[in-house]
Amino acid sequence: MNLQIISLEGHIYLVETVDENGSQLLTDRHQRPRKFHCLEEIRDHLDLRRFDEVWLEQQTPYEEMCGLDEETMPLRIKLNW
Repeated sequence: MNLQIISLEGHIYLVETVDENGSQLLTDRHQRPRKFHCLEEIRDHLDLRRFDEVWLEQQTPYEEMCGLDEETMPLRIKLNW
């Protein structure tokens, strides 16, 4: 199972687990997306040993502003945790 960290504007990070069945967004007790404010907070919250790979994905609205089309892939970086 992999972990995907989605970086949004405003220092907000969302976390998904990804396996052969698809992805599952980490939620709070009210079933709302669990928001983190830094990568260290994610590390403290999760047992990262259970994940094969950890990826950071940067998503911004600026690609459209710069004239890039919807097909542009987000920046993805593999983290060595």
